[in-house]
Amino acid sequence: MPILRFEGYSDDTFGEIAHTKDDYDNCASGEPIEYLVAHRESGMGVVVTGQHCPGKSGSWMIGVANWDPDFADTDFPRWPMRIEAQDYRNGFQPSLVIEAPDGVTVTCLQRGGHDGG
Repeated sequence: MPILRFEGYSDDTFGEIAHTKDDYDNCASGEPIEYLVAHRESGMGVVVTGQHCPGKSGSWMIGVANWDPDFADTDFPRWPMRIEAQDYRNGFQPSLVIEAPDGVTVTCLQRGGHDGG
């Protein structure tokens, strides 16, 4: 079972840093960065979104939404997820930890990935 850890760094980089070690740099545009975490076998998945907060926060906001490629009211995955402080980069930043099933894929949607089935 892979442990996924989504984190932001500085004001421009967000990604999954534990299992795939993949992050995306949006050049401090302020635009959200999205990753599709999908388990093709079960058809379940989530979209993880990171956005650097403007102003004095200096932190990343991390959100999770259900991924339903067929618009068939697919249940939200029952994978354990939690928010905790980053371990080593910036202790004041949040980290989203997902205990994902074997066979999960992680795709950055800003890098030309798609959210279709």
